[in-house]
Amino acid sequence: MLGFLKSMSSKVWLRRTTWRGAVVSALLLSAAPALAGPYYTSGHINNVTFAGNFVMIMTDAPLPDNCVGTSFGWMQIPAANTPMIAFVLALWARGDESSTNVTVYTGGLSGAYCQVNQIDPEG
Repeated sequence: MLGFLKSMSSKVWLRRTTWRGAVVSALLLSAAPALAGPYYTSGHINNVTFAGNFVMIMTDAPLPDNCVGTSFGWMQIPAANTPMIAFVLALWARGDESSTNVTVYTGGLSGAYCQVNQIDPEG
């Protein structure tokens, strides 16, 4: 009888532990806050447009401090940064932009738009 009780209590403990772990994991994975700092912003790309040789993006996060005054919130990826452009276009074409958190590092205003120096995907 004692062996039966020990096996039952370990099953209950395992079930409770698994449940708690699942809840904690779900809470941690579902929360991806939008952040901004002096020269970066973290969030999701929510719009892409093309102008001349440039690809421009918007995020669902506030603009970095060094981008105050950029036109309509657009951040410009220079034409010479083809790997960054390819990444953004692939993300957009696959429809993964809303599920991929990115940190966008900026170099401040260049003309009317904020200049993107680096895009760092999370995960």
